[in-house]
Amino acid sequence: MKAIFVLQVMLITILTKEMKGMVHIHREKSWAYEILEIEHTTSDDELVKVNLKAQHFNRTTLGISGTVDLRYEFSEETMLEMSVLRSASGNADSYQLLPYRIPRMQIYDFLDTFYDAIFKDIKSCSNFPVIETKARDYKFCKVIYFEKCVFTNDLMPNYMPEGYYKALVVISGETDWSLTVLYRAYTVSS
Repeated sequence: MKAIFVLQVMLITILTKEMKGMVHIHREKSWAYEILEIEHTTSDDELVKVNLKAQHFNRTTLGISGTVDLRYEFSEETMLEMSVLRSASGNADSYQLLPYRIPRMQIYDFLDTFYDAIFKDIKSCSNFPVIETKARDYKFCKVIYFEKCVFTNDLMPNYMPEGYYKALVVISGETDWSLTVLYRAYTVSS
């Protein structure tokens, strides 16, 4: 589940990797983003405790600090799915589901597929497990900390329309919980 937080925060990174070729190709990044808020829900707060905050380290650097306390171990029944929604205005009732998603899959398969893309941004700021074989070989039941973790948009497309986005990660199994990262994309001049 701790891995899930990182995965959730990296949802946009992962989903945009999946959508390469589906958007107009720009030679350079024409946008940046700022994390506005991190929300979470859980069906059992005795099994998952989330304390994550969006943090601005300076005018141009943003990231996340906090903890995800997983008090249960993943199993073959632990599933994960991700989706992205966008709103031009940011009004709660104006978000529309985008076609960028990762369909429901076993959490172990998700980690095995996307671990390298995620780990590059958190290896120096988190105690997230270093996975050298397969995710099934590791234990995730512990407190995972994130200390000033900064996430790049390197794996994301060079162009994204301005607006407000919600990256939603839903984990189900022994308990159901979710993370939603709200961020704003804006145009930058090169």
